[in-house]
Amino acid sequence: MNNFIVGQVTPDMLTHMTYGTYLFFGILTYLGAGFIWWFFPETKALSLEEMDVLFGSVGFASADAERMREINREIGLEEVVRSGSVVAEEKRDLGNEKSSARHLEAESL
Repeated sequence: MNNFIVGQVTPDMLTHMTYGTYLFFGILTYLGAGFIWWFFPETKALSLEEMDVLFGSVGFASADAERMREINREIGLEEVVRSGSVVAEEKRDLGNEKSSARHLEAESL
C-alpha cells in the first residue's frame, strides 16, 4: 500500500517541489532510522532467556527447557546421554572382539 502511495505522490512532488522531493524522502529515511535506533532494543547475541527478560515475558524459554528435559526423561534419552551413546558401546564391544581375535591369531602362529 505504501509503495502505491509513493508511486502516486512522487510525480506531483517532482513537478512542484523539484529537489525538495529528494530532501523530503531523505529526511524521512533518517527519521525512520533514528526511530529504530532509539526505540528498538538490540537483540544480537542474546540467549532466549535474556530475550524473555528484555521483553518482559519471563518464563517462556525456561518453561520450554523444562518441558524438553521432561520429554527426554520420559523417552529415556537422559540415561543414554549419561551412560554414553549406544553406538560408542557397540564400537567398544566390536573393538574388544577384534583385538581378542588378533590375539588368538598371533598365538596360533
